[in-house]
Parts: sequence; C-alpha cells; structure tokens
Amino acid sequence: MNGYKGRLTFAKGTYVEFVVAPNQEVDFGDILVVEGHNGERFYIRTYDFSVKSRWSGINNVGYLMNKLDDQGQVVNQEELDFYLGGNHTVKIAKAEQLCYSDAAGSLWNPKTCPDFFSEIRALTADDTALLSELKGDIEFGFLKSGRGVLDLPVGIYGTKAIPEHIGIFGTTGSGKSNLVKVLASSILGSAQYGLLIFDVHDEYYRDLAQHPMASQNLKVFSVKPNSEHENKLNIAYADVDPEDVTACATFTEPQLDALYKLSSVWQEQWLPYMLRYEIPDIADELAGATGQKFQSRTLSKIKSICWNLQQELGLAEESCVAEILDSLRQGKVALIQLKNVSPVGEQALSTLLSKKLLQRCADNKRSAEDKSVMIVIEEAHRFLGKKEYTSNNVFARLVSEARKFNLGLCVVDQQPRLLADKVLSQLNTLFILGLASKSDRTKLETMCRKDILQQRNEIKNLDCGEMIVATNYMRFAAPVRVHKLEDYLVTRFDAKLSGSQLVALAPSVIA
Repeated sequence: MNGYKGRLTFAKGTYVEFVVAPNQEVDFGDILVVEGHNGERFYIRTYDFSVKSRWSGINNVGYLMNKLDDQGQVVNQEELDFYLGGNHTVKIAKAEQLCYSDAAGSLWNPKTCPDFFSEIRALTADDTALLSELKGDIEFGFLKSGRGVLDLPVGIYGTKAIPEHIGIFGTTGSGKSNLVKVLASSILGSAQYGLLIFDVHDEYYRDLAQHPMASQNLKVFSVKPNSEHENKLNIAYADVDPEDVTACATFTEPQLDALYKLSSVWQEQWLPYMLRYEIPDIADELAGATGQKFQSRTLSKIKSICWNLQQELGLAEESCVAEILDSLRQGKVALIQLKNVSPVGEQALSTLLSKKLLQRCADNKRSAEDKSVMIVIEEAHRFLGKKEYTSNNVFARLVSEARKFNLGLCVVDQQPRLLADKVLSQLNTLFILGLASKSDRTKLETMCRKDILQQRNEIKNLDCGEMIVATNYMRFAAPVRVHKLEDYLVTRFDAKLSGSQLVALAPSVIA
C-alpha cells in the first residue's frame, strides 16, 4: 500500500486515534488521509502521541524493573529481550479531522467520522479536492506535513484575502521580510493587484529589483534618489493636512485646536504660510480670523514639527502622489524608500499616502478596471496599538472601512499582543511564523478565525521560514514552508541568473 501509515482504532466527533504501522514515521503536524467507504476521504492532522504496551501496567513495569541492577542497567540483555520481544508495543497517534471529500470530489467541513480500522495513508497528488483549495494566485510556499515538505504549492486568492486584511507575525529572524518579498514577487509577476510598501530599512529594493518583471511592474520612489532608475518622491505642501502632522508627535488639546484652525483659515496654503511667517504674525492672523488668541508656545510646537517635515520630505509645489496612486490601481508594486527619512517623516508619509489611497479607492468615480490594493505596514503597533487605535487615525479607518473599496492592510509585527483587539479581529488571513512569547501565541489563538489550539506544539517549534496560514476560505490552518526568494525567482519565473548576476542587473531593470 503506497504511503501506508496505520489503522484507525478510535474516533469520536472530530477526534481520531490510530495505530502507527511498524517502521513508519509519523510526526507532529503530519496531514494524512483516512480512506472511507465509497470513495470518501477524511483528512486528519496529528498533534500528539502515546506509546502503549502489554507491559504498560504498573505491576508489569515493576516486574521489568526487577531485571535491572541498582544502577538501572540491564543485568541480562538476552532475558530482557525475551520479555520485550514480539510486537507487544504500539505507537498511538492522536489527530483531529480537518475536512473530508465525498465520492464526487467535493470538499466539506467535518460532518461524520470514519469507520473503525480504516486505512491511514500519506497525502498524494490524487487528493485533488484538498490540494485545489490550498492553491491561490498569490503563491508563497509549499505545504508542510510534519518534518517533510510536499511539492504542493500553497497560495491565497488576492480578491478574497486582500480586502479582508492580512496579518504577518513572527519574532526577529523568523522570516517575515522574506515572506513579504515573496508575496511582492508573486504580485509583481501577475500584475493583478497593487502593493504599496514602505521600505524603512532599504531591504526590499535590492531584492525586488531582481524580479524579471521589475521593469514593467515595479515603481521605486525615493526622497533622495541615488540613481536615475529611482523616481523622486515629490510631496506638495497642498498634500499635507493636519492628520499627517499629528501622526508625527503628541499634541495637547490647544495645539490640536490651533493646528486645525490654521488649516481651516488658510486652506491648502496653511503649511507654507506656517513656515514663512513669524509666530506673532500667525497668532495675530488667527485671532483676527477666529477671535481666538493662541499662545506662542502652542504655535511654536506646530511650526517646529512642520519645519522637520519640510526638511525630511523636501516639500515643494509639485507632487507625485497621483502617479503613485495611479500605478497602484494599475496593478503595480510601489516601493517607497525611506532609508534617509527619520521616524517622524516616515510616520507622516505613511499616513499621507495611505489616506490619499483610501480617498481614491472610496471615490465613486474610480474605474471598474482598478485593481485591489494592499498596503504593507511594518511594526504595525506604532499605528494600530491599543492607544493609537482609539485616536481613529487613518489606519484605524482602513481596518474598518477599506474592504468596501477593494483596499486592504498587510499588518507586519513581532508582538501581536501590542495591537488593539479590534484590529486583530479584522485580520481574516494570518501568517503565523515563529513566536517566542506564549502571550503572543495565546493572543493569536484567541483571535484567529480558525481553530489552531491543537497546533500549539507545531507553532511553538516552527523553524525560520515555516509558518501556519489561516484564512477564511480555507477549511483549516495549513502548515507551509515559505519559498526562499532567490529560489522562487528561479523556479517560478525562470530567472536563470546567478546571484551575482542578479545583483549586478538590479539598477538597470527598474524603469
């Protein structure tokens, strides 16, 4: 029997036990098949083991212990082999039923349980009902089964997953950046979705530039371009409004009041006027227009933040925001390089572009050909933490409103427990990589749409590049080995170049 693993000995509800066949290896997280009658197939996943023997009773164990010396060593190995000889010991695997397929090949949630002593076998290419559900148009890895990796691609469908938001969680070194690069590469190859990435640490440009489709589908914008292949990131004064400024620092109530009054009085010219005129003149102008006198310290704080933004982003009269938004809605990847920008400028720019994109997607006049767009936010707790979420910033609005406009967030973080519960509850697709903290794992177990309680041991022992994928339209949380970006580019897109050749090519492939 091909892939034979054992025989079922007990089943109750979705719980299954089976005896592992002699000389067969079954591991934590193995996905196996129980052969039913009339072509039915039950798909199960192992999560625990026990060993039973006719010597397992306490009296029998005591008898065997008498065969050892005072140091616990065997006195007569031949005699001990006589008592332990024969097939008296069995390994019992405990598993949960994931789903089952009927004779017609339709996949269903668990509705019944398999019969006693049914055959247990490994997954094969014939299990098309299960495997077809795991495929998607945004590929990121191969299906894992225990310690093995099957040659079965796993992906998500962007039309379903992107508008319903994605969460990527893992500790440092677990493979988050590689996963984002693989997702971006898959999107680059299809041109079916837009992707906005804020490259804070300059780690995406060099790798994504290796993609064979980078010249057509990758747009790079930088505050200080280093080559002719990078576009100048031009932000106009008129693009900046008070919400972008408040993302940079904490303001008191009087300061917030003054900030919004400035915008109301001077409209699109409020920022250049704020930078151009002296504080006493600004205070007098506001007092004349609103009848409200603001202190110099209040206005000085606002002017200081505005000056920092002007220095960081090089604000001018021209703007490339419309170009960025157009490229995203055309199904391109827009990479915003922020390597020379401080956290103040990064937060302001992230807020500004995300807000403009939300407004564009919510516009009733948008084209029917516009693609779904996803925004990647790293260290997301800075924007969507418990305190930040209550401020109703643009990212909080994106989480609750954006799905209606084919716009989604990809939230990347090392510590999901720091995010607001309302944010986690809105993430319908989770990529769970290695998490060292038990509180982080517990938080995701609570918020995940799929039951992953039985995968605790598996999640706790994930290696770098391994993850659990849980999404709404899959019937169970799937273990996946994420592609290495270099291997994925070669095998998926046939980029038959060495690593050194790809790096050398990088500056020349970006339009």
